[in-house]
Amino acid sequence: MRPTAYPISPRMITIPVPAPLPMKRPGPLWILFFAQAVMVAGIALSFPFFALYLSRERGIPMGTVGLLLSLCVLLMAVSQALGGELSDRIGRSKVMSLSIWLRTACIFAQAFAILRAWPVPAVVATHMVGGFFGGFFGPAAQAWVADHVPPDQRLRSYGFLRVAINLGWALGPALGGVLATRSYPLAFFVTGLACSVCGVILSGLIRDKRRAERSDSLTWQAALDLVKDRRLAAFCAYAALMGIVMAQMVAPLSVFAVTYAGLSEAQVGLLFSINGLIVVAVQSAVSKRCSRHRLTTSLAAGAGIYALGYGAVGCLHGFLALAAAMAVISFGEVMVSPGIQALGVNLAPKGRTGRYAGVSGFAWALGHAGGPLLGGLGVQYLAPTRPRLPWLLVGLLSCAAGLGFFSLRRKLVRQEEGLQEVPLVQPCV
Repeated sequence: MRPTAYPISPRMITIPVPAPLPMKRPGPLWILFFAQAVMVAGIALSFPFFALYLSRERGIPMGTVGLLLSLCVLLMAVSQALGGELSDRIGRSKVMSLSIWLRTACIFAQAFAILRAWPVPAVVATHMVGGFFGGFFGPAAQAWVADHVPPDQRLRSYGFLRVAINLGWALGPALGGVLATRSYPLAFFVTGLACSVCGVILSGLIRDKRRAERSDSLTWQAALDLVKDRRLAAFCAYAALMGIVMAQMVAPLSVFAVTYAGLSEAQVGLLFSINGLIVVAVQSAVSKRCSRHRLTTSLAAGAGIYALGYGAVGCLHGFLALAAAMAVISFGEVMVSPGIQALGVNLAPKGRTGRYAGVSGFAWALGHAGGPLLGGLGVQYLAPTRPRLPWLLVGLLSCAAGLGFFSLRRKLVRQEEGLQEVPLVQPCV
């Protein structure tokens, strides 16, 4: 008797959604984690006190100091684009090592310049050149991570490395404050030693997973092609907006907290400590949770949390209230910062990972450079009569960036969103 052939209903075709795989951090990722923690801790020993040195020791007006530091950030933005391009051509590990050794040489030169009381333009030049070379590091490191982990695990990997960065910033300033009160040259000299340790680690232990994939030459036509990539252009615009928002944390928030919210300088320092501790404590867990969702969804949600935290700042007074707002802002940070890095490299075609990481890093840094200026203008001209207004405007900017990220979801595939591909299971007939 011939078996009966039953028709196959569409309901019999199942599309199982795989559970998120456990995060498997390759050994070299731990090496990069340690190297970045040492490097950032070393930089945090001295760089936060450079503005104090220029103002107190050399008598430079704070307005001029702020302008000089903004120029440093702009140079680093340009160097990020160059660093990403170089990493595609000569390799990620070579660019990381080159960046840290050149920056180390500039830091030692800066320590010597401060010790010998060189003219201010010469001292600032050593700082700017060092920052320019240091900007090569970030895009090369992002591209290196992208080579070692699949798209669905990049968000968690970048979040893991952010823990190292925040550990460095938590440890460095405490020791740096002690060194800077005794000797500014000593603080920068110790920074140079820490960066040398990082250079030894990177040069000896970090290797590329594959040989450098040479992309097409960065000609005017290639640059024009980047502009024509509408998804990249839109993403960079939203990343720049988030750069402006994220840059409000240091200078504008500090000045506002002391001038209008009744905090002391010591309490402002505690606010930043709260931020660092929250990031270290929750970054891995939040990244793990966000990796189950689209990157655009996580970025939009993080931007919304940023808007809530900053929007409340103008309405609050006292340390406890500002600490609560800082906690909200910190949760926005742990969702947005690694998400921007992950989506930037996920958009890249083969052979252009470094280039796309550099371009997206440039856009974010460009916004970050303009953030203190815009925030300072708001605190100076709006806060005296309407203290809530500048922070409501920051919240609106964050909402605009979040809506922009959310609008990208229609243009991205699952892999670009940091999700696993869903296999189709064919029915047995």
